[in-house]
Amino acid sequence: MKIFDYKQLLFILLSTLFLLNNLFAQTNEDCLMCHDDKTLTAVQNGKTVSMYVNQKLLLNSVHKNLTCISCHKDAKVIDFPHSEKLSKVDCGSCHAGYSEQLKNDIHKRILKKTCENKPTCKTCHNTHYIKNPSKIKNKSKEFCGKCHKENVLSAAYHTNTQVNESCKKCHKEKNYTVNLRKSVHNKLTCANCHGFIANNIELHQKGNVKNKTADCFVCHPKITAEHKESIHGVALEEGIDDAAKCWSCHGSHLIYKVTSDSSTANPRNLVKTCGKCHDDVNFTRKHLFALKNPGKMYSISVHGKLLASGSTKAPSCINCHGVHNIKNRIQANSTISATQIPITCSKCHKKIAEQYMQSIHWIAVKKGVRKAPTCNDCHSEHDIKAVNIINDRAAVKKIQDNTCLVCHNNMLSAKKYGLTGINVSSYRDSYHGLASSFGNLRAAMCVDCHGVHKILPAYSEESSINKKNLTNTCKKCHPEATKVFSQSYTHVSEETHSAKFIENIVKTIYLWLIFIVIGGMILHNVIIFIHDLKEKHKHEKLQIRIPRFTLNELIQHTFLLTSFIVLSLSGFLLKYSDSWFADILQNIGFDENIRRIVHRVAAIVMIALSLYHIVYLIATKRGRSLLNGLLPRFNDLKAAGQNVMYYLRLRKKHPDFENFNYIEKAEYWALIWGTIVMVITGFVLWFPTIVGNWAPVWFIKVSEIIHFYEAVLATLAIIIWHWFFVMFRPKEYPLNFTVIDGQMTLEHYKDEHYLRFKKVIVEWLKIKNGSKEKRKMSYFTKFFITALEKKGINVEDFFMSEIEKDENLQKYISDNNIETE
Repeated sequence: MKIFDYKQLLFILLSTLFLLNNLFAQTNEDCLMCHDDKTLTAVQNGKTVSMYVNQKLLLNSVHKNLTCISCHKDAKVIDFPHSEKLSKVDCGSCHAGYSEQLKNDIHKRILKKTCENKPTCKTCHNTHYIKNPSKIKNKSKEFCGKCHKENVLSAAYHTNTQVNESCKKCHKEKNYTVNLRKSVHNKLTCANCHGFIANNIELHQKGNVKNKTADCFVCHPKITAEHKESIHGVALEEGIDDAAKCWSCHGSHLIYKVTSDSSTANPRNLVKTCGKCHDDVNFTRKHLFALKNPGKMYSISVHGKLLASGSTKAPSCINCHGVHNIKNRIQANSTISATQIPITCSKCHKKIAEQYMQSIHWIAVKKGVRKAPTCNDCHSEHDIKAVNIINDRAAVKKIQDNTCLVCHNNMLSAKKYGLTGINVSSYRDSYHGLASSFGNLRAAMCVDCHGVHKILPAYSEESSINKKNLTNTCKKCHPEATKVFSQSYTHVSEETHSAKFIENIVKTIYLWLIFIVIGGMILHNVIIFIHDLKEKHKHEKLQIRIPRFTLNELIQHTFLLTSFIVLSLSGFLLKYSDSWFADILQNIGFDENIRRIVHRVAAIVMIALSLYHIVYLIATKRGRSLLNGLLPRFNDLKAAGQNVMYYLRLRKKHPDFENFNYIEKAEYWALIWGTIVMVITGFVLWFPTIVGNWAPVWFIKVSEIIHFYEAVLATLAIIIWHWFFVMFRPKEYPLNFTVIDGQMTLEHYKDEHYLRFKKVIVEWLKIKNGSKEKRKMSYFTKFFITALEKKGINVEDFFMSEIEKDENLQKYISDNNIETE
């Protein structure tokens, strides 16, 4: 009998064991004998959970070829049932790479250990019905969307999170890691925030990931939703990439908790943070912001000063505008809309807001009256100043002048809303208004009578100016006020009151009385003025009169005077078109078209006269004589000093002057200078489009400034300087008749132009004694002698008589060795 080899025996035993093992192996059917029961449950962690397994789903799962015990290894038993407490399935036994990633899972790093919402493999991939990820197009929506319902994630969950070192290879210039370690996000890696970039490295390297910088919504979905509805989010949706994103306010990598003093979103730092955009001139111009420098204005406001002083209650930007839901005034649910501002302000100013919300202003706001004032219309938005109506009366007056009176003086609004529109003017005409304007801060202002915030119309029984309450209102300043006093001393009489009728009658009577009485006085004085003017002229005609100007020169002066006055009046009429004088002219039809034509015609007249005058000075002997006499000389400065000293009684006699003294020379050359300046700038303003083809940008505007101020200078100089010496000076009043006929009395001439008078006599003597030829006689001496001859005066007798009675003249002739015989 043959005995088996031991190797053969071992093979047979192992084969038998293998066959027995496969013959009695635990199959899915074995498990489903129990788990196919829909009523099967178990208690896990104190909760009753279903143990039912849907066989149909299991067979359609990516794990359909696996047995139950492939995952539930401790469920493999010989005798059923298995233990109720099985170990958790370890997916990492097959998916080792993904299991390793879970150790650095973002959820584990940022969520607390006790958080029940930390995702597991089962959370995303399900338990038994597990889909093949390669066949799912939108993995983020399919898996992560179970929790992240409001946003689609930018990158798949199983992205390599350990990319910090890889990112450093390109981002060497900025050590983001250092900042990230100090940040509130110190437990995150680059890919946690920059998921899209981590999943699209090639696009990132090409710079094709615009607006895909960071995915804050992954962890902050509610805040992101708020931001999306804000003015910043709306702007971003419209393609305005400059609009504020999360990192614009919170920082990018170095993000501190908002409560930290270092946080850019801390209330104490918000003004600077928001100001990066809202105080940037270039930024506000680019995006056409209506409000400029709000941050700077806030810094000097009462709120800004309180915040800077360390106050924890002082409001910053977010208290009024919101945190992430910042909206402009017209967006729905805006905290700064007209109807919402009182509610916003009531967070800190509850009582004041309650008072305001009982006022006529608030009622009008609710009814849609756009011009009805809310908190910011009176106090402004950002540069709000503290106002104490008792101690800080100057601030009260400022608000009154800049708000109350401005709104209530708007005639368009008054007409639109059916108001009288006379409240402001009547207040300003009252004692209170006049005293307040004159600087008396104790005088009653708007708030003293009408209240501060709870302002109501007079017909309201709760109004402080209602008939029932008016006396008590007056008693705040006038303790002895009576009913009659309070009703008679308001700045506007009641329309139905009989006093209104009496007031109008009295005003009408006095207006006519003023017109008749003062008009009669003016007419009476004009008659006397004309009579005295004639008498003075008649008296001067009886005296020897010396000629100063020719008829030609008088005509030139007349054209100059007329054109200058017309230019001044028509020019200033444009600048001061709201004056009473302008109103009168407009009422008679002198409108802008006529004014412009008159002004330009007068300008042409003056230019033509100036050109003629230049020719006259050069081409005629008389003109050359005048020009020579008008040239400034050093002696003019000396004479000016001596003249002033004489009128200050520091000198016994005023200096002797030539045919033109320093006063007349200054006037003449100032006129020449002013005419040149006005003509040049006038042509620039007349033809701005032509000038604009070659001139710099500022040239036209500067010409306008020069034209106006030169006009002011010239007009004042004529009135104060020239007219004084020809009209207002006592010895000339009411008029120096030289301007009429070019002549002046001998005594007047000797007093004003004695030096020229002496030279005329000396020249005559030289011609008489033969030391000078008659043909070389100066024009003025000839003009002088001719005028005497026309009056029938013997020239030789006249001059010899003047020499005999004038010792100074005799001495002058003697000193110059001139023979008189």
